[in-house]
Amino acid sequence: MRQDREAAQIPTVDVQVVKPSQLDERTPQTNGMRRLAAISHVRTGSELLWAGIMLAEPNTASSVHHHGPLETVVYVLSGQSKVRWGSQLEHEDELEPGDFLFIPPYMPHQEINPSPNQRTQWVVVRSGPEAIVVNLTRSPDGEYVADDLADGGTNSN
Repeated sequence: MRQDREAAQIPTVDVQVVKPSQLDERTPQTNGMRRLAAISHVRTGSELLWAGIMLAEPNTASSVHHHGPLETVVYVLSGQSKVRWGSQLEHEDELEPGDFLFIPPYMPHQEINPSPNQRTQWVVVRSGPEAIVVNLTRSPDGEYVADDLADGGTNSN
């Protein structure tokens, strides 16, 4: 019986190393930021996680967005950053190297690099095998909603 359990636990994909030159730009983006995938289902066969880096040039801010049903964990590698979040971006906090950030599913947020001369770099891990980015628009009542809801449409997400 023990051999059956051990056989059932053998991974179906190999251990993989992804070098910086192998990072994939073909991942959902928001204006102002550049995301590069290292680990994804398409790239490595990952079933439960997406991981990569986010780069922000000086004086940039992302579009307001969320990541659908995915939880997101960020580790700040370099640079100073800010994150705003909430249905009207009513919350804000500063981030510095060494900080971790948790963003729950469907949380509207915006990443900001306020530095006039220093780039920001984050390691990003999400709870799904592929990245999801849903860009949001400010509705007349000040809430951020999916683009197709901002003009009175319905959202199928």
